[in-house]
Order: sequence, then structure tokens, then C-alpha cells
Amino acid sequence: MNIIHVAPFVVYLLGTQFIGRFGDDWYPLLYAVLVAGLCIWLPVLYSGKSVLKPHGRVGLGLLVGVVGIVLWIWLSSLEIESQLTAFLPSWLRPEARVGYNPFDRLSGTAVWGFIAVRMVGIAVIVPLVEELFWRSFLLRWLVDPEWERVPLGEFTASSFLTVTLMFTLAHPEWLAAAVYCVLLNGLLVWKKDLWQCVVAHATSNLLLAVYVLNTKEWQLW
Repeated sequence: MNIIHVAPFVVYLLGTQFIGRFGDDWYPLLYAVLVAGLCIWLPVLYSGKSVLKPHGRVGLGLLVGVVGIVLWIWLSSLEIESQLTAFLPSWLRPEARVGYNPFDRLSGTAVWGFIAVRMVGIAVIVPLVEELFWRSFLLRWLVDPEWERVPLGEFTASSFLTVTLMFTLAHPEWLAAAVYCVLLNGLLVWKKDLWQCVVAHATSNLLLAVYVLNTKEWQLW
């Protein structure tokens, strides 16, 4: 298992769950600490290692990102998860996001400071650490524990479905997450280019942030 593909994802995932339990008063500060820590750590962790090959031929990634977030917002609005899981015990139902509204708790420059940090978190950190984990590492590790010898974009039916299921369960918007994961998995299988997936994911998350700021649908971020 390669720490540079797994550890940042685990730190961000557990970190956001941990700080979410401290309530709204502490959330902006703790989230800022988490993002700042990752911004310092990731360049050091990735220094000298070939984890991505950035390039400018990202038209398809941008397109997939736009289509993906349109589908995400629409499918989330259907609230199918609440209907499908109504019969389940509460601990099995998807937990809602923190849904922090900075305009309710902060004022002045603090509001826009938090929004800037949140943008970095969801449009820079998340696409990078999630794509390295889900599609560069896990999709291949499920094919062969010696995953680095599996070409990028190759998969088995079980690895494809397992990654989709795990990605889905990691988000409260189950239907939207499942469709989005299939879309990005398909992009990787087609282009064999992880950078396209990172660009697509970053585009989606940036557009989602813009949408949330304009519609006040805070539960989406």
C-alpha cells in the first residue's frame, strides 16, 4: 500500500468527520487548520514523486466536470436516499453534511476568509486526494495487491463496482455519488489519464461551491 495515495485521503476524511462534531462555533477554525496542514504537508509528501502528469489537454475533463455536477445537483434534489432508507435504523442512514453557513456565524472578512479556505479544500485538496485514492490506488489494488503493475484505467467488474459502492457510501447523496463515480471511472477507463479525472473533480467541486453560494443550499457542501 502506497502512503502517498492513501494517507492524505484518510487524513482529510477523518479530519472532516472529527471537526464536524465540535459544532458550528469551532468548525471554521478547525477546518482552516485541516486545510492549511494539508497544503503544507502535501507538497512535501509528493515532492520528487511522479503521482500525476499535469497537462493542458483537459477539455474532456472540464466537460465531464460540468455534466457531473449538473447531474449531482439534480439527483440530490430528488432526495431519494431518505425514501429508500426510511425503514433502516438511524445509524445505517447516510449522515447529512455539516452544511455550514458562514453568513450565520461569521462577519466581515471572516466570512470571505472561510469561503476562500473552503474553496481550496473542496476544489483543490479533495480532487487531488480523492482521485489518487479512489481511481489511482483502490481501483487497481482491488485487481491486484501489487497494484502499481496494473495499468491505469484497467479494472475488473468487482473492482469497478466496489469502488463505486464505497464512494457512494462515503457521501450522503448516495444516488448522485454513485452516478458521479461511474462517470469518473468511465473517464479514467476511456482516457487512461488520472489528470483528466482530477480536473473533472475540481471543476465539479468549484461549480458546486459557486452554486451553493448563490442558492444558499448549504447542505450540499
